[in-house]
Amino acid sequence: MVLTILIAGANTASAVHPRTAQSDAAKADSVVAKLRNLPLPMQAFPRGTGSALAAKATPPPLPALESKRQGVYEELHSLGPASVPALARALHDSDPEMRRDVAVALDVIGGGWWHFADGGSKLDMRPALPALLTALEDTDPDVRAWAAQDISDIGAAAAIAVPHLRTLLHSPDPGSRGSACSALGGIGSAARGALPDLRQALNDSSPEVRQLARDAIVRIDRSGALH
Repeated sequence: MVLTILIAGANTASAVHPRTAQSDAAKADSVVAKLRNLPLPMQAFPRGTGSALAAKATPPPLPALESKRQGVYEELHSLGPASVPALARALHDSDPEMRRDVAVALDVIGGGWWHFADGGSKLDMRPALPALLTALEDTDPDVRAWAAQDISDIGAAAAIAVPHLRTLLHSPDPGSRGSACSALGGIGSAARGALPDLRQALNDSSPEVRQLARDAIVRIDRSGALH
């Protein structure tokens, strides 16, 4: 959300009123709360398309819960930067289902692959990074995996996450290992220290993890060549 404030007077500076910031935060918290008791999406989102599928053909009617979920995503995106700290706060919720939905929502608004009705671009998720680092150690494997994907969306600015992701590469859960590979590849050259772990992941028992490890190695090497 961008606020433009015009103030007359020679000795007055422009600023967002504290009450306005509090109001935005409270509104964002109320929108995030709508994610509670919404089960995860019925199937994985097709990255690169999102609801842009509607531009090519009229989609079939969505089930009520899916329609509600997409409405919440639209609200979060329209709130702008205020939604990111609100989602970060909700990553500490005691309900693992809520934490999963929050981690997915962060990927939707910050991944740049979802088509929003307001036409806006992805939101800056860097304010959520401390909460995402904690989420990498969550007791729920889906939360860990989605948190790693969110970190991948942040990219090079998430370099502080590299040691955490190297640890996640040795998780017993293949989804977490695969997301760790993706996140390290998204960080790029700053993740070079994880190359030994990624090369070890080339022998992973999961074909998907092996492929994601190969992709990450290529992305890190390519990023390093550009610097």
